[in-house]
Amino acid sequence: MVRIAIAGLLHETNTFAPMITTYADFAGDSPEMPHIHKPEDLLGLKGTHANVSTAGFLDVMSDQGHELVPLMLASAQPASTVTKDAFDRLTGQMIDLLREKGPFDAVYLELHGAMVTEEYEDAETEIQRRVRSVVGNVPVVATFDLHGNIPQMAVDEFDALVGYRTYPHIDVYETGVRAACLMQHLLERKPIFKAYIQLPYLIAPSTASSFTEPCISIYKKLEQIEKGDGVLSVTFMHGFLLSDIYHAGPSLFTYGTTQEAADNALDQLYDVLMDYEGGFAQRMYSPDEAVERAMKIAEWAEKPVVLADVQDNAGGGGTSDTVWVLDALVRHNARDAALGLMYDPEAAKKIHIAGVGAQIELDLGGKLMPGHSPFHGRFTVEQLFEGDFDPTGPVGRGMKANLGKMAHIRIGGVHIVVSSVRAQMNDRSFFRVVGIEPEKMKIVVVKSTNHYRAEFQPIAQEILIVEAPGAHIENPRILPYKKLREGVRLGALGPEFRK
Repeated sequence: MVRIAIAGLLHETNTFAPMITTYADFAGDSPEMPHIHKPEDLLGLKGTHANVSTAGFLDVMSDQGHELVPLMLASAQPASTVTKDAFDRLTGQMIDLLREKGPFDAVYLELHGAMVTEEYEDAETEIQRRVRSVVGNVPVVATFDLHGNIPQMAVDEFDALVGYRTYPHIDVYETGVRAACLMQHLLERKPIFKAYIQLPYLIAPSTASSFTEPCISIYKKLEQIEKGDGVLSVTFMHGFLLSDIYHAGPSLFTYGTTQEAADNALDQLYDVLMDYEGGFAQRMYSPDEAVERAMKIAEWAEKPVVLADVQDNAGGGGTSDTVWVLDALVRHNARDAALGLMYDPEAAKKIHIAGVGAQIELDLGGKLMPGHSPFHGRFTVEQLFEGDFDPTGPVGRGMKANLGKMAHIRIGGVHIVVSSVRAQMNDRSFFRVVGIEPEKMKIVVVKSTNHYRAEFQPIAQEILIVEAPGAHIENPRILPYKKLREGVRLGALGPEFRK
């Protein structure tokens, strides 16, 4: 039996987003804001199968009889660069707990892989360095979101890394299980060899769902490669193109019982990703084109048409308050249409004061993107909600949701879910909690890039990807990169980046 420390610090940094990330974004003092999970919160994950990596790690390593010592887990909604103050305070808390509760024989870290701070482009490796300065030469294993931007240095310095394999991320628990297996391998002092490479092209997030091609086929081949002789683990990181850093983009890393096994697995996976490069392309519609097409399909469809407002995704640093799609729905007189989430705490407060049944004039959304303007209209207040509720889909499995003051308002035939917390629409319960049944709508607009697919693809007649302006830009050709390495292709089969 060994003592294993468990800690985590997660942030997906969109360096192009308008909102910086401060300590308060990790440690809000209200129940609706992200917060720092304490040891008792983490221990409570054991046996729940919650969609959290730490839960999977806890279950496997508990069965091995090890002493597990959870310390802390902090996260915040994706936004722009994490301040030096926030990073130093949070890592300082982690280091203090390691010193106080130590010594340890190993450390498990739940991380993201795309955190950028005012000082560090690769914040996760800096976390590892600070941790290792306390614990010494013991195994340090981490799990990553598949949108991590992983440099060679990270693979060199961590003993092992494991990334998610689904997008929407519904295998987060299973990722913790895979990390635990690698940790056990290391604790048994068995050999482990590494191999790493970065792909020469960037991937737009909306093209890379594990629910669609080419990723369906890619992951089938990945699993086959992982079954090869001597192969311990294979990871395909999609990368996060909205981080303006040198090493942004997809990467592959493999582990084996021999260097030959790790190298062979990497070569095979690299060939797969190069063969499928052309598959990472997608048709996108303007708001007007999307609404017009959706209304035509809705005339005969038995299920809703889903419009994915992919560039206003709070889960990638978007503001979740742009109104281009809302404006198009109203101008085209759409009926039985529902849109969510519209992040506007100011409007939500006014709506709650007005009450159910009230008619209220609002300047809705459009407040956070530079140069954008709110949608002005007269709305009917249909239903209100505030408090905790249970997500019903696989992304939020085993967790509680709280979006602060929420409201269902309507203008004509368009229903809008307003929230006081910036979050992406990845669960049907976000509609239902304010009285909207998405399955009964003709058109459903989701401000999300891909996480919506787990809940909304099964009920969709068709999904249309909308290219409305937002902070989560999908086209790398128009991003104003300054630090990205030269020569990488700006999207599948795209032009090479030159400064």
